[in-house]
Amino acid sequence: MREAGGGGRGDFKGTARFEVVRALGAGGMGVVYEAFDREREHRVALKVLRSMAADAQRRFKNEFRALQDIQHPNLVSLGELHEHEGRLFFTMELVRGVDFLVHVGVHEDADAGARTPSPGDEDVTPTPGGAAPSTLPPRRRRLFDEGRLRASFGQLAQALAALHAAGKVHRDIKPSNVLITAEGRVVLLDRGSRVVGRYQGGIHGTAAAAQVRVVADDAQQGLRRV
Repeated sequence: MREAGGGGRGDFKGTARFEVVRALGAGGMGVVYEAFDREREHRVALKVLRSMAADAQRRFKNEFRALQDIQHPNLVSLGELHEHEGRLFFTMELVRGVDFLVHVGVHEDADAGARTPSPGDEDVTPTPGGAAPSTLPPRRRRLFDEGRLRASFGQLAQALAALHAAGKVHRDIKPSNVLITAEGRVVLLDRGSRVVGRYQGGIHGTAAAAQVRVVADDAQQGLRRV
């Protein structure tokens, strides 16, 4: 899971095995913490279910079990499911990196100098001293690094392909849910409550996601009949 700055310990105090270090983030279903695993002597991320209701706990367990076996270098790894004093949580790989937009954005100190214009450029007309636009030829301002963007999208596509091959669809693809490590590894996060899939002829996920899936299936069947 992402490494984020700030944040307190939240309302989950940890267990004899897991020492909570700090809260990393929160969503509608749970809170994610950085923790130290005393048994294995390394840091992990914990996703703790907010609700103690039986239905919420059942869905939390089902989602974890459905995703636990999907292993891919570009998907955050899920570990073990635990229960402590009525609270459900599972362990995840703690990913240290920057989000997608930071990684593909241009860093002027590293990217300065003459180069060939790329599709990520934007024309900017110089206006020295804040004056009206001059007749000087426009310079090119880079909006993103094309090489990093292509490489990152390639790895992200592989992560999605692994989910799709397992019959799952990630419903929350956004820059903040994609981290890139210092080694250049792209990791797709938030696999818990954001994935919908088909099980034994039924639909698994929220009502809205299920409706989208049903419409897509109907459209596909219609195409087959043409």
